[in-house]
Amino acid sequence: ARFGWSETVARPDIREVSASTYIDPLTEARVRGNPLLETSDLTNWDLRFEWYWDSGDNLSISGFYKDISDPIETVQGGASEDNILFNFVNADTAEVYGMEVEGLKSLGFMSGMVGDWTEQFYMSGNLTLSDSEIEIPPGGGVGNITNDKRALTQQSDWVVNLQLGYDSFNGKHSANVVYNAFGERIFFAGIDGFDDAKEQPFHSIDFVYSFYPTETTSLRLRLKNLLNEKIEIEQGNITILEQEVGVQYLLDFSWEL
Repeated sequence: ARFGWSETVARPDIREVSASTYIDPLTEARVRGNPLLETSDLTNWDLRFEWYWDSGDNLSISGFYKDISDPIETVQGGASEDNILFNFVNADTAEVYGMEVEGLKSLGFMSGMVGDWTEQFYMSGNLTLSDSEIEIPPGGGVGNITNDKRALTQQSDWVVNLQLGYDSFNGKHSANVVYNAFGERIFFAGIDGFDDAKEQPFHSIDFVYSFYPTETTSLRLRLKNLLNEKIEIEQGNITILEQEVGVQYLLDFSWEL
């Protein structure tokens, strides 16, 4: 059992405090920084219980709480017919709380039923359930905030990561099938009566295979977003942004001298 307490800070990056406008490479939206942004102060508490077995299996359950002063939020700054604009502002306070379950389980316990080959496989993953609340002042040079009390931007109520893995007995081969998903989350806060823009749930499956023919060479094949999901952002039940992520195929070869 572990109990943790810490105090940290989150500083705005150079883009968030720049007065110039740039194009976000993911959304192609126009983004303008805010030179008046202040550093956020965070106080963190967490309580964690962990179990470990001789087989290498493990399980942990934890609860966490974060109290944030002057959190940095993404807020709508306007729009045109062909583009979106958003800015950054400091809210007054915010809190985030939730729980996380994570673990790893070897499939070797099935060897008596189907054979020793199951000892080469394992499953791992984590599930996070969380909630948040933020208070953000009206105005701030970006208009009247529609919802001055709401969830934090980029915070989902749930996040899931699951993995089925394989490691060969001779150590030359490994493979993983990975599933990742998150729930709906606010992409940017709306102003002047416009609803908050929300990124819709996204599910992805990736496959990675690695081959190590020698001690100095390796070959890796990666297949990403096999479900071919799209990124969708809705504001008031209207899709304001839709992006084709596509299926990606990558082949890497490395050689160490």
